Amino acid sequence: MTKVKILFISYYYHQQTLTATRNYYLSKALADAGYEVHVMGRMASDLVLPDKIKMHPVSAWDYRRILMFFGVRNGVTSSVVRPGRWIRWGYELLLTHPFNKWLAEGGGFYLNKARRTGLEILGRHGITHLFSSYRPMADHFIAQDLKHKHPGLVWIGDFRDVLWMEKENPHYQEKWIRSLIRDMDHLTAVTRGVAEFWASVYCKKAEVIYNGLPGKAVQAVPRQSPSEKFIINYTGMIYTLLQGAGVFFDVLRELCATEDRFSESLSIQYSGLHANYWRTWMKQHGLLDWASIRHQLPVNEALEKQTNAQINLVLTWATLDVKGIIHGKFNEYLMARKPILCLIEGDRDTELEGIYRKLPNSLLAYNREEDKNLIRQFILRHYRQWRQNGRVEEIPQEVLDSYDWSKQIKGIEAYLSKSFNSLIL
Repeated sequence: MTKVKILFISYYYHQQTLTATRNYYLSKALADAGYEVHVMGRMASDLVLPDKIKMHPVSAWDYRRILMFFGVRNGVTSSVVRPGRWIRWGYELLLTHPFNKWLAEGGGFYLNKARRTGLEILGRHGITHLFSSYRPMADHFIAQDLKHKHPGLVWIGDFRDVLWMEKENPHYQEKWIRSLIRDMDHLTAVTRGVAEFWASVYCKKAEVIYNGLPGKAVQAVPRQSPSEKFIINYTGMIYTLLQGAGVFFDVLRELCATEDRFSESLSIQYSGLHANYWRTWMKQHGLLDWASIRHQLPVNEALEKQTNAQINLVLTWATLDVKGIIHGKFNEYLMARKPILCLIEGDRDTELEGIYRKLPNSLLAYNREEDKNLIRQFILRHYRQWRQNGRVEEIPQEVLDSYDWSKQIKGIEAYLSKSFNSLIL
């Protein structure tokens, strides 16, 4: 039987950058399992290329590179800021076919270069499988083109996010995304909620491949040392139209007024792109005196802050149609081992409830008055433990072990082990 040879098409590919780690560690785990793995995409100057992986660099000249040239590092998204009419129009244009092919992340330069490079890789190395992941959508477009050129390829299309929030309403992107999913041999997604969303678009089964933890990285995380402050930490982006934490902030304000020495001990730390918005939240809830606010930090510094915290905060959301938004920082918080408080804005999410139920020191609650006492008791439990011995309960090692990437690839290995057509190149 032909040897399995996988080509990852990966605009983002890096050991630390949040949007790039899924493809990085998934490809590494498959290479460690004995598969021949090739990666085609942008190659960062500080990329640590995993052993056994063959890298094929492709440069990109797109709107992100142009924005970075003018000092805007992370671009604009409609869920992060409240854009004006023209900014929203431009953003939707970038997401609309065919403009998303030529003007969005990757852009036409990357798309055409990757097509040519991909065809060369197929011919030279006898690739049997393609793996592409959204975002960006450019990687799916490239995989689709290669699949059309060589129908015998097995294409695994992966989704780390959704594109719209309501399944029932016709969407301006739905027609072209259906053609992509139709051409995929297999569909995978980062959570069950995301998988169910995309599976519903074309009535195709989707396999869940949760993000894992790199074993060496978990072992390298420093253990906690006694802290002078009771630190509640939030690291990352704020999606102003989707997230909410009003009930949680109210609890903190009440505890500052009622719990012994809580006011003098509390430190609410934020680091991320939206420091000004976090400052606004702190002002609105009377918590600015306890706030320590910094802009985005390098990954190592962010992980250090998460490890030094007593509670790490996750803010996410769920709607009737979209669930499973686990938050990109979740795995970093796992590595820090500290208690995680996940607050969901919106509808109930049973998938996330099940994930957090396995973390004995953590809590999932909803941003609603009914959960106020639950949040209060959770904070007091860890605060009083910290007051007594300077430490808080850590996530057990066996839980972290269950997230090892070698365990997460089992679902995708089932696709790789199935018979496939020999390529005629």
